[in-house]
Amino acid sequence: MHWADAFVQDLAGHQTVSTGISPSGPIHVGNMREILTGNFIYVASRDRGLETRFIYLCDDMDPLRKVYPFLDKSYSSYVGRPLYKIPAPQGEGTYSEYFLRPFLDTLDTINVKVEVIRTSNLYREGKFAEAIDVVMKNSQQIRSILEEISGRDIEENWSPYNPICESCGRISTTSVTSYSFPYVEYSCKCGHTGRSDVRKDQGKLPWRIEWPAKWKILGVTVEPFGKDHGAPGGSYDTGKAIAEKIFGISAPKPMIYERILLKGKGAMHSSTGIAIPASEMIRVAPPQILRFLIARSQPGRHIDFDPGLGLLNLIDEYERYRDIYFGLEASDDDDAKRIYELSRVREERPGDVVSFRHLITLLQIYHDDNGLLSALKRGGYTHNSISGDLRAEMDVARSWLDTYGPEQMKFTLLPPDAPVELGESEKAVLKEFLQTGQSMKWDAESIHNRIHEILRSGNTDPKEGFSIFYRVLIGKTRGPRLGYFLSNLDRDWVMERLKRAVS
Repeated sequence: MHWADAFVQDLAGHQTVSTGISPSGPIHVGNMREILTGNFIYVASRDRGLETRFIYLCDDMDPLRKVYPFLDKSYSSYVGRPLYKIPAPQGEGTYSEYFLRPFLDTLDTINVKVEVIRTSNLYREGKFAEAIDVVMKNSQQIRSILEEISGRDIEENWSPYNPICESCGRISTTSVTSYSFPYVEYSCKCGHTGRSDVRKDQGKLPWRIEWPAKWKILGVTVEPFGKDHGAPGGSYDTGKAIAEKIFGISAPKPMIYERILLKGKGAMHSSTGIAIPASEMIRVAPPQILRFLIARSQPGRHIDFDPGLGLLNLIDEYERYRDIYFGLEASDDDDAKRIYELSRVREERPGDVVSFRHLITLLQIYHDDNGLLSALKRGGYTHNSISGDLRAEMDVARSWLDTYGPEQMKFTLLPPDAPVELGESEKAVLKEFLQTGQSMKWDAESIHNRIHEILRSGNTDPKEGFSIFYRVLIGKTRGPRLGYFLSNLDRDWVMERLKRAVS
């Protein structure tokens, strides 16, 4: 049973699955584990016949914590201000919407349907007012909960509510001096004193208190979150205690997930500049691959993400799961079909799809639609023209090649008369292939087997033998899988090129 189906099998009644990401910078591939884990739980819950709501909370009330590597130094003047009250790094609009928009576009592309809620709207509409009042009246008990569970000492002037200074606009420099619903009196380090109305977006709760307040306000029953929040004494433990002892509700059922690590660089964080934006991922890989990356992995295991050959291998694996789903390949993996169902973003049929690795090779051989379409049809493509979906995938394949494709995957066919230096033993390999090349079946398996026969009979190392063909055809010692590569080339062109090389 897939992990999402196993997670929901004991749920009953109405469910609200909540996710949340702060738009403090580009929302990256690592962040996507949160919302896609939630999406799969939502789908599994709905498939069980449960009435289920799926929400994404945009934490745009969070303050800008520092000048991140991707920001101009001028943003130092905005540190401490809520993200939705800061101008966008480029163009018009706010900081939070600047980073939220490409994320929402990505969700649309990968077929994630979610109700988007901006935290600033909840405050502005007074949804937090009752919770803030309860929190302010129970501040000493909350302090005790936080200190006891987290093991941290809280400063003397701490308050469970942070007003926004109406003078400097900061949320991290104010101290509460008194409270009488609905007003909080405060003083700010900038020298200003003022009053915040808890029924408006004039202040916010700290994260460890805001989280359980959201559970109460929105009726959250299920929430995925990273292992840092789920660590002993972490924000889930304190949130659970506040939910039960202060708000009188049960904490949502947790799904704790591990991080996604960027190969050779560690965990992704926008704040360090070590990240691949989710919008970049769907530019260089088919949209279903981002879903597949999360669906195939147990949440409790970290994911190593490699945008180069690792991504190409991941796409190969998705296509194998697709073949299993369509009955084109056998498998003893009971979850394979369910993983494919959760991953796909549209209906696919065998005759409509083309292997991504195949497409990468073809795009470097054929530069016009006619030649490309002929090669596609030889590979089993059933359409008489290139479909819009396939053309979009062609753009993605070109982007991957340009951005992350390793040199061993890139090539240019040499002209038929390009000079090449070959030894007599190397010429002998090509001559033997030429003897049967014109009459043999021109497909990947037949070509592969024939070349192996020739190399075995001459006691030639396969790697060295393959390099002969690559040097003659593309001027490199390595290239795409040889039999498959040759099968995509015009037979007559290959024969002519080999003849000229050995003459």
